[in-house]
Amino acid sequence: MLKSGYDGRLFEFENTFFYHPEQMGFVKIWQIGEMSTEPGYEMPTHLQACHEISYIVSGKGVFYSAGTALSVQQGDIHIVPKGKTHRYVADPDQNLRFAYVGFEFSDELDEEYRPLAEIFCSPPSYLVRDLGEVRMIIYMLINEMYSKPVYNRMMVECYIKQILVHVYRLLISVKSEVFLPEKSKKVIGQSVYSVIRYIDNNIYDITSIQGIAEALGYSHSHLSHMFKDKMGITLQAYVSMKKVEASLDLLKYKKSTISQIAMSLNYESTQSFSKVFRKVMGCSPTEYQKQYEYDREKKGGDLVGRRA
Repeated sequence: MLKSGYDGRLFEFENTFFYHPEQMGFVKIWQIGEMSTEPGYEMPTHLQACHEISYIVSGKGVFYSAGTALSVQQGDIHIVPKGKTHRYVADPDQNLRFAYVGFEFSDELDEEYRPLAEIFCSPPSYLVRDLGEVRMIIYMLINEMYSKPVYNRMMVECYIKQILVHVYRLLISVKSEVFLPEKSKKVIGQSVYSVIRYIDNNIYDITSIQGIAEALGYSHSHLSHMFKDKMGITLQAYVSMKKVEASLDLLKYKKSTISQIAMSLNYESTQSFSKVFRKVMGCSPTEYQKQYEYDREKKGGDLVGRRA
């Protein structure tokens, strides 16, 4: 087991509003963050102070809601209702990384939002499978909370609403028994799903969109058009986002130089990597490292905040 010096948590970036939940539209936000743990790390059982959605970014583990144990892996979404007991254990052989949003619905809720509140209070399942939409929104939400660019609050509120609606749709599918494994991928299209999986599994080997197209048997133009049509962003933008995501842990712990990271992700130069990084994160790789170090020192040597 790796020794991180952080009590089993490799890192945690968190914005917490426990004493004064932040009102954003029809919900109050308690916390938004991302955590990576060592193999075997265990979060003790605790009573959930708010609803929580956890998105498994990588790794495996077991999440518990109200005593129900559920195995989780990359792409799973775990839901814990307010007032239920909760704990989780990382797989003994691999790190567990996940993003989370803690929230509750406003006391005075418009009628159109009541179905959302009802299903999160009593979900038909504590675990659903992402079909490709939620991960990107979660990632953009974390970026907004970290870099805090102009109109940050407006974007955060927008992303949270999208996440809640997407998870609601998945839960409704479970409730109506429409969520069938053999059909689920068709929501974004079998072809687009295969592209997403290919990128996730080969991010360090991808050199161009043309290379992806050739590997999957498509023309460059057809693949680009299909992806943009189904996902709402360009394939190039998605690949850039995934490459930046892959670089974050290396930057945080300075396991490699920026030049080495750029080379490992197949950028032509450090400058081209830095340009893409700034576009995605709103700051340069060096600025990101400095901000991370500042935040860690400010919080007494780690980034572990109080959790629900």
